[in-house]
Amino acid sequence: MEQHQGTVRWGISSTGNIAAQFADAFSKAEGGRLVAVGSRTKDNASQFAATHQIPHAHGSNADLAADPGVDVVYVASVQPSHVHDTVMFLEAGKHVLVEKPIALNAAEVDLMTAAAQANDRFLMEAMWMRFNPAHLKAVERINNGAIGEVRRVHADFSFAMPYDPDHRLWNLDTGGGALLDLGVYPLTFAWWILGEPSSITAAGLVAESGVDAETTLLCSWSNGATATLTCGIDVPGTLNARVEGTGGFVEFPAPAHATDTVIVQSGSEREEINDAPPSLHYQVAEVHRCLAAGEQQSPQMPWATSRAMIAACDGVRSQLGVRYPSD
Repeated sequence: MEQHQGTVRWGISSTGNIAAQFADAFSKAEGGRLVAVGSRTKDNASQFAATHQIPHAHGSNADLAADPGVDVVYVASVQPSHVHDTVMFLEAGKHVLVEKPIALNAAEVDLMTAAAQANDRFLMEAMWMRFNPAHLKAVERINNGAIGEVRRVHADFSFAMPYDPDHRLWNLDTGGGALLDLGVYPLTFAWWILGEPSSITAAGLVAESGVDAETTLLCSWSNGATATLTCGIDVPGTLNARVEGTGGFVEFPAPAHATDTVIVQSGSEREEINDAPPSLHYQVAEVHRCLAAGEQQSPQMPWATSRAMIAACDGVRSQLGVRYPSD
């Protein structure tokens, strides 16, 4: 892939909440400019553009894909649209940052990565936790042996919300359920530190609408390490994470996926890491770095990891009996 020189021109696909958060955080990253937004209607795009001072508003993603002034598109649409929108943008010659989860199943990830390869474009899943400063420093401490050999990981992302089959989190048609929206964070904690699990055993509660309302994962590795990971949309949880080793532990206070404070207990020594607040702009900076270097994928969030995690989630959903229309 050719190295990108100069300012990176960004478009945003969708005008929902996460797209707004992305637009708000974008200015903190150097080397890029928001130049366009696409939505299902021209009115929505125009209102979003006016709010975030974006010069061009498109009434469809197809029009956004055809905009010659856009280098990269952030895909922030609902999960079932990720594969279609991402492939369309890649085939139009755009680089793509796609909101997590990258897709609903591994087959969709394969279509996306194949399109990136065929069109020689950059593609990355926007798993923002992997780019936040406090998390990076904590993982560095763990990898450097601060807590000895890692033996156990505990992580939760659960909250209680009223049952509403029309809400996206309760709706199969919009890729709802606790696992793909929330559970990917606890799974990322364990995967980031210990690598791909040797086995994952799942249990949980499937709602009347067909989505998983609660999911618990017991993960194991060949060296005997384990992880207990929980997520839910109908029960309040601790929202924290803890990594335990033979020589200490690391605590990520709630909300663990978006904390700026981490406690590292190494033997009798206690360190409190306080860093910059988490923000979506750190992944923008990584995209800029990769494009400038001519890298087609990020070593911090490579395609193989995104695919393997979604494939693992496919297996979990199979154990629970959760199937999306696209499966």
